Amino acid sequence: MKINSYFPINHKLWGGEMDKFQSGIIVITFATLGIYILLLIVDVERSSKWLKWYQQMDVEEQKKYDPRIAICRLKKVLITVSVVGIFGSLLSWFIKPVISIITFGVIMVIFGFSISYIGAKNCLVIEKKSLPDD
Repeated sequence: MKINSYFPINHKLWGGEMDKFQSGIIVITFATLGIYILLLIVDVERSSKWLKWYQQMDVEEQKKYDPRIAICRLKKVLITVSVVGIFGSLLSWFIKPVISIITFGVIMVIFGFSISYIGAKNCLVIEKKSLPDD
C-alpha cells in the first residue's frame, strides 16, 4: 500500500492514474484560480499596494507608473493560465497523457512571458500633451 493512496489526486480517475504533470497542472490551475478570486474580492487600489516593484520606488517615480495596469494584466495572465490548465488537463485525460507535458510547458512559457508583461516598464503612465492653440 502506498502512503499517498488516500490522497484523491493520486487515485485512478476514469480508468487511468494521473502522472506527475497532470497532477501538477491541476495544482497550478487551482492555485491560479484562487489567486484570481482573491484579486476579484480585493479592491484594485488595495491590491496594487502588494506590488513590490512599485513600493520600492521613490514618490516622484511612483507618479510615473500606474500599478492598476499591472493588476489588470495579472488578472488576464491568471485567467489564461487557468483556461490552458483546464483544457490541457481534460485533453490529457481523454486523449493522451503526453498532452499534459505540452500543457505544462505552455503554462511555464506564459509565466515567463508574464514577468515582462506585468513589470514596471509596461506600466508607465503616458501623459496627454495638449495641442498648442493657434
